[in-house]
Amino acid sequence: MSARPTVGFVRHNFLPPSETFIHASMMALGDAGFDVAGFALRRRNADKFPAPHLTSLDAVPWGRLNAALYRTTTWSPRFFAWARGVDVLHAHMGYTGVHALFAARRLGKPLVTSFYGHDVTLHASWQRLDPTYWHYALLRRRLFRRGDRFCVLSGQMRAALVAQGCPEAKLRIVRLGVDLSRFSGEREPRGTGSGGPTTVLMVGREVEKKGFDDGLRACAAARDRGADLRVVVLGTGDAGRPALQRLAHQLALEVAWPDPSTRVAPAMAAADILLVPSRTAASGDQEGTPTVICEGSAAGLPIVSTRHAGIPEQVDHERTGLLAGERDVETLATHLVRLAGDPAQRAAMGAAGRAKMLAEYSVAAHARDLAAVYRELV
Repeated sequence: MSARPTVGFVRHNFLPPSETFIHASMMALGDAGFDVAGFALRRRNADKFPAPHLTSLDAVPWGRLNAALYRTTTWSPRFFAWARGVDVLHAHMGYTGVHALFAARRLGKPLVTSFYGHDVTLHASWQRLDPTYWHYALLRRRLFRRGDRFCVLSGQMRAALVAQGCPEAKLRIVRLGVDLSRFSGEREPRGTGSGGPTTVLMVGREVEKKGFDDGLRACAAARDRGADLRVVVLGTGDAGRPALQRLAHQLALEVAWPDPSTRVAPAMAAADILLVPSRTAASGDQEGTPTVICEGSAAGLPIVSTRHAGIPEQVDHERTGLLAGERDVETLATHLVRLAGDPAQRAAMGAAGRAKMLAEYSVAAHARDLAAVYRELV
């Protein structure tokens, strides 16, 4: 082992646009005393996520054959050759962990697996029948027995994995690491008293667990109670967007739909409230701890959200934001009306939220906690 241990990040698609937190983790570990190499089946968004030490099977000779072997058997010559060169394997997503398990055991490498939300509930979802997840459905309990450490984002996720049979002694809470430097806590008071509407922003994929339809209904209900709102939905252009636009039309709710390429930080700087109406989808899919809440709080926004998954650990009710039950449109509307009419409270909650993010969700805090997990093993 070298003076600086090498951690091997395994993520089959490197990286979807929403997974900035994995790239931030990769980049931050250098300052914590670790080198990082990456392994993927497919390289995505290389301009957004530069990674000079990444082996991607779609860019190497015999890559397709290696990828097919890896998918069907969890083994391939290229993967094993890459894994021999690292000191710790770190699989991102539970279903990636089962693919890394054979190499870890065969090569004597410690295996860390990070769970992020969807993978926590996958075992009870119809999605487990998808061939992509067959190995996970078959080998999840073996992973729990033989894996060395499991990282989760919240106490709620830890309890969920313990209930599934994961040994509590192997679990560590490592919160998201978000590049908070992109977001300024400086805000100009707007809304009531300033002659303009209060801007309510929703950000994320147009998928069921995000609850954007509940958010639109809550905004319409708040409007009907007299709140002067400007509603903005910054989505990613997923298939669910047209249904949301039809709902807004049915509600006679005027909504701005910025281009999905719009940067998040300026959108948050122009907003007054971040609305995150997350819920459990019919498939059982859940959030982990939404990155957008970290970003919104870092931007000095009060958060209106739900008691879903790890969100109550991100949002301190009545201090950094206001929480409602899942699908509780009326309470969400009440919170929006309250904050729309009180710029001073919005400012106080936003400042408290930014302080919480700097203390608990910064990239430096994340790298410190993750490095501590690696040091237990090497």
